[in-house]
Amino acid sequence: MLRNRRNWAAVALIVAAIGVTLVFTKSGEESIGGHWDFQNSIEAMEVCRIEMLTIVADTIDIYTSTIGDGFLGGAVRELGISGGQYLSTCGVLMDSLGWNVQRAGDTLTATYNHGQLSELRAYPGNRRGFYRILFSEGSPSLWEYVPQERWIRQRAISCDISTTVWAALWDTALPPDLTESGILVSSRDSSRAVGYISELQRALTDRLFVYDIDFYYDVKVGDKLWILIEENRYPMDGETGFRRILAAKYQFAHGGIAEAFPFFHRPEDAEVAEIILDHYHRDGASLRTMFLKMPVPYGRISSSYSSGRMHPVLGYTRAHRGIDYASPMGTEIYAVGDGTITVRSWCGGYGNMVRVRHANGYETGYGHMNGYAAGQSVGGYVRQGEIIGYVGSTGLSTGPHVHFEMKRNGEYVNPATEIMPPADPLEGEELSRFLSEMTVIEAQWSMLVGIDLPVPDPEVEIESDTDVQTESEESAE
Repeated sequence: MLRNRRNWAAVALIVAAIGVTLVFTKSGEESIGGHWDFQNSIEAMEVCRIEMLTIVADTIDIYTSTIGDGFLGGAVRELGISGGQYLSTCGVLMDSLGWNVQRAGDTLTATYNHGQLSELRAYPGNRRGFYRILFSEGSPSLWEYVPQERWIRQRAISCDISTTVWAALWDTALPPDLTESGILVSSRDSSRAVGYISELQRALTDRLFVYDIDFYYDVKVGDKLWILIEENRYPMDGETGFRRILAAKYQFAHGGIAEAFPFFHRPEDAEVAEIILDHYHRDGASLRTMFLKMPVPYGRISSSYSSGRMHPVLGYTRAHRGIDYASPMGTEIYAVGDGTITVRSWCGGYGNMVRVRHANGYETGYGHMNGYAAGQSVGGYVRQGEIIGYVGSTGLSTGPHVHFEMKRNGEYVNPATEIMPPADPLEGEELSRFLSEMTVIEAQWSMLVGIDLPVPDPEVEIESDTDVQTESEESAE
């Protein structure tokens, strides 16, 4: 699909130069002791900006095309390139630059100056870099592959939750320089924006706070979120990408704060001398518990743990020794803890099922799967958060969901109320180093945000809505 956009990057540079000139040029009134009318200067700069936009709109056009199921030639033609220019462009890309294999989703952009093609860029989706061809008098004059240099920066994000965490991140977390122009004007720009927020949201909800917060039930209007992140900055094409979360604070409107602070260390049992990043609570306790709170991301409880409920298929009352999480068909199912697979087969009313044996006498089961993850078998070891299957509706089921159950020493327990053993906390010299580093990080973080970040009240505990559901709660399976 062809998209037309203006060269806003050039406009930004011009407007910035004009703005600097206006801001730092003293008026005649000031030279004789009068005050500086800042508002008039701002209005004058805005007038200049609009005039420059009008000028640039008549001089520079940028077109974008995407390789779909077709081929390179079709995408080049969509940029308005034809005739001998078309042949020479394809020849340079494929022969001189060696871009022989294109994939769906690869993009191209063409810049026209006063209607004349001046530059073409091709962005392979499987490489961090781009091909560039400069044109002189309509013919390729210079071409090269530009590898992406990368530097890492930190950025602080502040969110007020009004609907969902995703919506809050979309409104506040996109970096202003995500794209070269600073705005989303093409399908490639929009895809990159969605990808950025998706990576950030997954890192926050599915990894960092997955042990402490149920992001389906616990999130309320009025909650606040602060995140300190690292980003990859690629100066050659003016793009920015999400790298990882360093620290985060989630303040609940009803009271309580969930926190995550970073600690770089080398595990004692590491086979290689590699520094890794783990996250801990303020007191040095690990964010990780022995088990995840739920086996699917954003699962909705369709039937809770109960000693007696009306079975939706069999039509009579019997115990429901587990929790049913309704999710779309094909949703990934995670192992909630490290362990060994003991069952991976059809199990009657459970349909396709996987059972995992964990440490300390625990065992978990996952029923009604649509299918199993590849490369696993009975006797194999799985790690916490590893995909073991996909949501389905096999066995005695009325809709797509996963039946999740837990046993301790052979007896069924309610996963929602079971107290999960925490992972190993920091101790001794590591704890001392963590506490000192945390103080520095929190101070720098507050400076970036511009406020003193809140700290938890030790007397206020975070209460999860899923923990106070009654066993009599029932809904369609």
